[in-house]
Amino acid sequence: MQVLEFKVLYMNRHIIKSRFYYLLILCCFSVNLKAQELYVFSEPASTKPANALGIKHSFQKMGGNSSRDNQYTQLQFGVSKKLSVYLGTNYAANDAYMQYRFFTKDAMYTHTRMAFYAKVIQSNQKAVHTNAVLLDGEESVQGAGLILTQLKHKWASSLSLGVVQKKDWSQHYGKSAFQYSFSNGVLIYPKSYTSYGQTNVNLYLELIGQKLLSGKGQYLDAAPAIQFIFNSQAKLNLGYRFPLLEKTNRMTNNSLYLSVDYLFFNALPKVKNRKKP
Repeated sequence: MQVLEFKVLYMNRHIIKSRFYYLLILCCFSVNLKAQELYVFSEPASTKPANALGIKHSFQKMGGNSSRDNQYTQLQFGVSKKLSVYLGTNYAANDAYMQYRFFTKDAMYTHTRMAFYAKVIQSNQKAVHTNAVLLDGEESVQGAGLILTQLKHKWASSLSLGVVQKKDWSQHYGKSAFQYSFSNGVLIYPKSYTSYGQTNVNLYLELIGQKLLSGKGQYLDAAPAIQFIFNSQAKLNLGYRFPLLEKTNRMTNNSLYLSVDYLFFNALPKVKNRKKP
């Protein structure tokens, strides 16, 4: 009888231990999978982790018919597992971004996300003589749209569709445009994932476009980038954006991009659900 009880106890411990290692491996692999959808020039449908606080600073060396430097700082708040809010500034304009994830479908080695986003840029500058709607703080803009992101194994693709509108505009150029992007990312290192502390290296290629809703102006840019992720919290991004199609009078249409991000997990107080009376 004692031998039988010992065998049962041993088997239960073995099962619990096996399940623990399985969950540990699954968690590590899921973090690895999500790395390649942390796009450099656009946002995925996945939101920030709940109660997380992110800090980002970027530098753009912009060129074209004119040239300028653009410094940008952003705070990112994971309000809940479905809602993220970003506040940013380039020290000449301020912006606010909100994203709400309304659809999630998870499976082994794959997931699908859909989200709604809205963004407002408040600038002291007025680019009323530019037909394109500028999104780098050169004018006041508001916009909204949808994001669809799908991840399979080490590859992630994302499609963003939205409308942007100038606050101040000239009747000769119009005020609204259809904004879109198609982003792809692949994890190239490590080949196998064993811990959260491993460095991740991702390659990206993003297509970013705009079609004016009044007039024939449009552009399509390509933006390749490389990304390094350290300890699952810090990111270093390096990319270059250049036009494939240019039918607008943007003064700057190419840029060298460098940014650093750091994410603090559980840095924000948890939002308590109100009890129904």
